[in-house]
Order: sequence, then structure tokens, then C-alpha cells
Amino acid sequence: MQAVCNASPVITLAKSGLIHVLDDLFERIVLTKAVVEEILAGGKDDPGAIAISDKVWLEEVSLNPPASRFAVINLGAGEAETIEWCLRQPDFIAILDDKAARRTAESLGCRCAGTLRVIYEACHKQILPSFAEAVQSLESVGLYCDQKVIDRLLKS
Repeated sequence: MQAVCNASPVITLAKSGLIHVLDDLFERIVLTKAVVEEILAGGKDDPGAIAISDKVWLEEVSLNPPASRFAVINLGAGEAETIEWCLRQPDFIAILDDKAARRTAESLGCRCAGTLRVIYEACHKQILPSFAEAVQSLESVGLYCDQKVIDRLLKS
């Protein structure tokens, strides 16, 4: 499976020390130019910026033609480009944490997952030993983890 990832999942996974799960789960992980710019805006010492400069398996891509300027009206540029990439490359899954962005992507026919789903899949495939510990790591760096979502994942 291939994934196009928005900035917040990359930043959160990098800060929590779990960035490797992207490489372990997906054959190919791409970041659009807008996503890369958003991550680099955190500064050179930011874990997200370090991750995208250190990880050769994270690939920067450009949209050609670029996403419509109307696409960013209700979404950030990174989210809009992530969704646009997924629309143009239907064999990709979009990794988005923003609920509105995921709803938009799904309404357009994109397959989507959030960081919690990625972590769940990593635990399911025994890449990570404990879902609870991984969630705690994500929460410790600021990711809001809805208990209903956690419960739904655990029941699936």
C-alpha cells in the first residue's frame, strides 16, 4: 500500500518517536510540496523537519497541474494537496488527522486514515508492541485521541 501524508501525522509521529511505522507499513510514502513547507516551518531542530530530512523513504512530490486555488478555501494548502494527490493517484491512501479534511477526502472517494489508525495497524501487524503505549506516546506530544475512536479501533 502507498500513502500520501499530511503534515500533522508526520510531525506527531516524529515527536513521539514513532515515525518509523510509516516506513514499516507502507511501500511508498509521499509528501506534497505544501506539506514539506509546513513541516519545515517548524525550524531545523523540529522533530518533523529532522524526520523529513533524515528519512530517505519519505518522498517529496509536486502536483502538476497544481491543486485548484478553490481547494484550499476550507482546508489548508497541505491538506488540499494531500487530498488532490490521492484523487489523482487512487492507489494511495491519504493520512490526515483533521476531521474536516478526512470527511472532505472521503466524500470525494479517497481512502483515508488518521494517525490513530496507522498506529493501530502497526500494532495489528506487530510492528509496535502496545497500542495503549503508542497512544500514550502520541497524547504526550499533543495529539488529541478521542476515546470513542480508540474504542472503535479496538473493537474492529
